[in-house]
Amino acid sequence: MLSSTTVALLLADARLPSGGHAHSAGMEPAIVGGLRREDIPAFLLGRARTTTLVEAGTAVVARHRFLVNGTTPGLQQVVAAWAARTPSPALRDAARLLGRGYLRLASRTWPDDAAVRLCAELGRPPRAIVLGAIAAATLMEPQDLVRLMIYDEAQSAASAVLKLDPLDPAVPVTWVLDTCAALDDRVDDLSRLTTPEAIPASGAPQAEGWAEAHALLTQRLFRA
Repeated sequence: MLSSTTVALLLADARLPSGGHAHSAGMEPAIVGGLRREDIPAFLLGRARTTTLVEAGTAVVARHRFLVNGTTPGLQQVVAAWAARTPSPALRDAARLLGRGYLRLASRTWPDDAAVRLCAELGRPPRAIVLGAIAAATLMEPQDLVRLMIYDEAQSAASAVLKLDPLDPAVPVTWVLDTCAALDDRVDDLSRLTTPEAIPASGAPQAEGWAEAHALLTQRLFRA
């Protein structure tokens, strides 16, 4: 059995063939919508405290359900809770596309695992649900799962800046580290979530509006 840390490192690797390279974690929609470079650190922190907490909480609850009482109706409740906290159709669609990439990878890597098989029966599960299934399949610790979600969201957005508004590549690294540090005091509480109702419900209306406008563009570098 792989260690939880090794699984987290695998999933955090941008070279993983999951399709994540096509997504900017909201950065391209924000920049197109008028976000200034000097405001990017605040944007990353705001996203981490809203959208990312929803994603992390969803993944942890999904992991718990896959391990404890994995049923299709039970997992659909988690999906429904996630969807209710993700009102933007564009963001939901992007998350499901990411989920498809991760599910394909999981189905090839852990084809006989019950959690992965159950996840595949959910139709078009979003990324957070699929990562919860992978965490269950590998017995990944919930704290590592939360930190993975926080890091991956921040890193995806920060690295996208290098293509959208080029600057010293070392600068986004500090943004990511600062964002992860700011959220570390939430890790333990999030890792203990077990019910859909407990998933954080903070929203980001401005980012959702940017995502909807971005989805209508005919020229863009990223899917979302």
